[in-house]
Amino acid sequence: MDAIPGKVFVVGVTLLITVIAYSSQYFIFIPALKEAEFDTWKILIPLNVVVLLIYWNYYLAVTTDPGKVPSQWAPPASILSIGEKHIPELPGPRFCKTCQVYKPPRAHHCSYCRRCVLKMDHHCPWINNCVGAHNYAHFLRFVINVNIACFYVLGLLIWRVRYILDEIRHFRFNAEPTKTEVIFLTLNFVLDMIVLFCVGILSGYHLYCLARNQSTIESWERGKVETMIRRGKILPFDYPFSLGVYKNICSVLGNNPLLWFVPTRRLTSDGLTFEVAAGIDESAQYLWPPRDPDDLRPSIFSAKYRRQQERRQLNMAEEDSEDYYDSGSMSDNDSFGGRDGYSLTDEEENMQQIVTDSVSQLTGGFTSNQADQPYYPSQPYHHGPTLLQGQRRRFDPYHAYTPDDHVDDDDEDDTTPLVSLIPRASPAKENKAD
Repeated sequence: MDAIPGKVFVVGVTLLITVIAYSSQYFIFIPALKEAEFDTWKILIPLNVVVLLIYWNYYLAVTTDPGKVPSQWAPPASILSIGEKHIPELPGPRFCKTCQVYKPPRAHHCSYCRRCVLKMDHHCPWINNCVGAHNYAHFLRFVINVNIACFYVLGLLIWRVRYILDEIRHFRFNAEPTKTEVIFLTLNFVLDMIVLFCVGILSGYHLYCLARNQSTIESWERGKVETMIRRGKILPFDYPFSLGVYKNICSVLGNNPLLWFVPTRRLTSDGLTFEVAAGIDESAQYLWPPRDPDDLRPSIFSAKYRRQQERRQLNMAEEDSEDYYDSGSMSDNDSFGGRDGYSLTDEEENMQQIVTDSVSQLTGGFTSNQADQPYYPSQPYHHGPTLLQGQRRRFDPYHAYTPDDHVDDDDEDDTTPLVSLIPRASPAKENKAD
């Protein structure tokens, strides 16, 4: 939906209102009411009045600015001083890093409008505008009037269908409807039910929010705050804007109930300060909502978090260097006997030495290297088991040799001299030594 221009939604909503309101009257209600000898205008005038209210409230909701934060606005000095003290429980006034302005109570930043909106409820693509302090009443009247008109049209559609069925049952002349009327009956039934279902749920939710004097965002905030209080993360903090059902309605639609559904551009609040409930300090509106202690920690994308991680890694590196152990397996400066280099020849000689030591252990002897070094039978051997020449199983140099019970006594390997198992130097090395 982000790729579709907002004006397309506005045109679509306007056409939908027009189709349901006037196709039903022109093709269904006016001919049917004349046939039934009813006073057509007395029945259709209330519907058209509601339709006009829909158009006017929709126009006001689309064109009215929801409320912009003044460039020089700032919270009271007492609230600013709280932020300067850096108290975790009272983080101070809210500040928008994108707009670089302080946020008044109940204001939020809209990513679609790219600015902060006073008492922001939500961004509505169907009006191509944010719903905020200055147009929330227009939006609310619009959805309520849509529900009234849809119920009115649905009632007339049901009456028309029942009238047709009654005419057919009594075999009246020309009782069957025309194809055009059947098409528009079906179309209006489908469109009216869809709009009534969707807008009905939306308007029901906003009437609930109106009774509690909360926006859609504040409804989510209240649930989050209640969860944090229940888990003991923050101290109890009452929602400061709920004044009672009647006063809550008056704070949005005005103090005169007779004018609640009259569309005007009058403002019930400046959107910068609000009345708070009895027994709650006025400064509480600047501190709502209380912050989650986890949110006060530096973000993983912030420079502060990166600096903390770099210091932590540096400390870990210093701790590891104190207990550093180099096995020397692939060392550049201290490889096998103190030589500077390491090659395949060194590896070959090393393996030959391992085989020689293994054979010496079988015969009960030991090598010159083993005489100067302690022997640890439990230490794992880094080079793994070695396959001796002439044998078909692996040999473990750290465990005593135990002959297999399944090996026959006449095995030819038993008669092989142990001296023949000692590897000899390659001819190339012998020539080099000579």
